[in-house]
Amino acid sequence: MLLGAALAAASLLASAPAAGGKPANAIRIGGPSAPGEGKVAIVGSNRGLAGKPFLVLDGGGGVARRGTLHRAAGTPAPWPKAYRASLGSLSAGSYRVRVPALGLTSRAWVVRPDGSARAIDKVLEFFAANRDGGEASPIHDPSHLNDATVKGGPHDGEHLDLTGGWMDAGDMVHFAQTTSFAAAVLEAAARLDPARAPELDAEADVGIRWLIKAHPTPGLFIGQVGDQRDHELGFRDPAGDDASPKPGIGHRRAYPGIAAGGIGGDIAGKAAAALALAYDRSGDAADLAQAREWYSAGRAAARPNPPLPGGFYHDQLWKDSMAAGAAALYRSTGEQHYLSDALGYLHSAQSDADGTLGVVDSSASFAAADICGALGAPALGGPGDRGFACRRLREFGEIAVEQAGGNAFGMPGFFTWGTTAQNGASGALAGLAGCSSGLTGGRAVAAGARDYLLGRNPFGRSFVVGYGPRAPRHPHHWASVFGDALPQGAVVGGPAPIAQIHGQGFQVRDPHDTGFASYEDRRADYVTSEPALDYAASSILLLATLEAGC
Repeated sequence: MLLGAALAAASLLASAPAAGGKPANAIRIGGPSAPGEGKVAIVGSNRGLAGKPFLVLDGGGGVARRGTLHRAAGTPAPWPKAYRASLGSLSAGSYRVRVPALGLTSRAWVVRPDGSARAIDKVLEFFAANRDGGEASPIHDPSHLNDATVKGGPHDGEHLDLTGGWMDAGDMVHFAQTTSFAAAVLEAAARLDPARAPELDAEADVGIRWLIKAHPTPGLFIGQVGDQRDHELGFRDPAGDDASPKPGIGHRRAYPGIAAGGIGGDIAGKAAAALALAYDRSGDAADLAQAREWYSAGRAAARPNPPLPGGFYHDQLWKDSMAAGAAALYRSTGEQHYLSDALGYLHSAQSDADGTLGVVDSSASFAAADICGALGAPALGGPGDRGFACRRLREFGEIAVEQAGGNAFGMPGFFTWGTTAQNGASGALAGLAGCSSGLTGGRAVAAGARDYLLGRNPFGRSFVVGYGPRAPRHPHHWASVFGDALPQGAVVGGPAPIAQIHGQGFQVRDPHDTGFASYEDRRADYVTSEPALDYAASSILLLATLEAGC
């Protein structure tokens, strides 16, 4: 009892603000993780600690390991200095890190055989909550059953069945861009984590069913359902929208892609990848036919889709997405022209080295990983093709590793609006490149990205609702009408550049601000606190990558 009280007091001290506006000394840890994974705690300090000892205490308070602190590479912000405590491999159990020189003991680092795999189940709860139409959601009744009437183009005024799918983020709009991305990434994660493949593929099918509806006739591809009027109405129970007399709410509009018919390559390539991946497991000819048609439309367009109403998810690039679609279609059909296209897109200037694995606006590395055989399926093409793709994968992965070394806490993406998407995608990329192309340190970077997501960050908190330390309780999401800490499993945007936060009219003051980036668990602040499909999908891919041993 005395030991427990002392540890609790030390944990409270670690989170208290220091005098003079600097954050107090603190120990940040990650996990849960598997026994064989490397484990690194980060000590943020206001004074020098290099060479000072640290202890790893087991669940009974005994010393399981001793070590010395080493200076962490990269910026230590918000602290003047940061140090690494390498715990190494540990057997299953619960451990705390103690730094005697600071009189601090961390919260518990949980080690268990399945590592962080249970976090996948938690994040899938977010997808389930965001289901729409007649797709069963655990927190709301059927909704948006009147969707939708086409606005613009040759089919203007026609009513289509566009019910189902996922609501995208904290609002209720649907996008072919993020639906395609999320479905493809969930399917790739299922290949990497066979134990959870049934649940991952079943959730991906929610998006696949909607994508098939979004291309109901030749030349018509729906890019978006709903518009900015959803934002103007605010948070509400989605099941009430069908009875709403407000324009654009009770009867929503469906916006085609390119108005004259077709769809831009940025959307079409991702949709083709998702549908081809679905065909590989379903054998349903309709999935393959749809994949071909989305891909052909994107290839014919040879440009990104023009902005849809509201300017959401508008992408300037398109060849990266088409590379992903072409690679997936080659796997599905064996037709050489798809592989030739995929390699051509990967060779293009638009697919220059990128440190992320298929975030919503960067899919080149997803194609490289697929051809290299890193996404849970055999490599594609001949030795030269595979060699090229694996070299690109390694090149992309090296950027993620370099970015992880740029900050003491190992975040391998770049800080932006939606940092958690970058963290998940870049961490997955590093892990897969380490597994398939020999990238040194790739798995360690992937584990560090997982740890960053779940608490080993300057703020000492998880960015997944309902999972991990000090998890978000006030996400910017319509489910707030049902209570706090909903929807469970939502991955919020996380730390974002302060300039972007201020640009939206929000002021942030946290002792753990780095001077560049900040985070707050405040419902109004949609920059840091809104969840989204791509944040969640990228995080699942990261976790599945670790499950695959990469």
